[in-house]
Amino acid sequence: MGQEINATVAETTSKEMLLLQAFVAVVAAGSFSKAARRTGVDKSLLSRRVQALEERLGVRLLQRTTRRCHVTDVGQSLFESVSGPLDSIATALVRAAKHDGLSGRLRVATVPQLARDVIGPVVAAMRQQHPAVTVDLRADESFIDLVGEGVDVAFRVGRLADSSLVSRKLGEWHYVLCASPEWIAAHPDVREPEDVANDWIMYSDVRQADAWRLTSNERTAELRVTPVASVDESSTLHELVRQGIGVSPIPSFMAARDLEGGALVHLLPQWKVSGTFGIYAVYPHRALVPERVQVLIELVAKQVASKVPHWNAL
Repeated sequence: MGQEINATVAETTSKEMLLLQAFVAVVAAGSFSKAARRTGVDKSLLSRRVQALEERLGVRLLQRTTRRCHVTDVGQSLFESVSGPLDSIATALVRAAKHDGLSGRLRVATVPQLARDVIGPVVAAMRQQHPAVTVDLRADESFIDLVGEGVDVAFRVGRLADSSLVSRKLGEWHYVLCASPEWIAAHPDVREPEDVANDWIMYSDVRQADAWRLTSNERTAELRVTPVASVDESSTLHELVRQGIGVSPIPSFMAARDLEGGALVHLLPQWKVSGTFGIYAVYPHRALVPERVQVLIELVAKQVASKVPHWNAL
């Protein structure tokens, strides 16, 4: 019952707004003809709306003749009371429409590793191209409630959980088994995946983190690893591998810079860690996506597409 009453009130208010807009337009212009030219609304429709407003209020607002109209005292008082608020409403609507374009605040969430090499450069480029957009970038591995925390778009990696959110796959990455040059030098006899099963640094924040499959041509190795260290944050795991504590599969987008610079080495390159994983843009709704969000997603998609071939070649 309450919802029906609210709907009726909203409908009534909407109709009265149209009637008030017509009345204000006629008084401001001085005639129905001039008001019609200014607003683009047919003169007869303006006349009907003003008449309907008078009938609702039970008072005469305009005195009409065939050539001109004159505002009554009651009409003048109403005009002075509502013209300012109607202008404010119109201005607010225009501002809201502009804010939904390439300006305003853009709240973005992603994981720290993706923020550094993929999202960060795109945010910098977007700021240069669209300086009216202010970007709030949140780099956090913990789960973020997009709707509850007002996030416009998140860029996530791995396999997505089922949800009502909209997702778009931008590209894929894979794991690269990595070790430091120092670790390699200290373990010259490593030839097979089984040789490193007891030197694993494990990412404990996922299920079955101790079970891995590697393939090489027609061969498959199923590993049950024994960790020398276990961490629940991927940047820390990455650093432990760099320090030579042990070995670990590292996402290709995260390992690329260190593999190129020599801080990490691709261990057992003839063996590939099975499985590929996605990079996704995730946002709350499919309809009425703000233009600034659409532009950012397209820029990130291009950045990912440019890097995927390099990640695949690692």
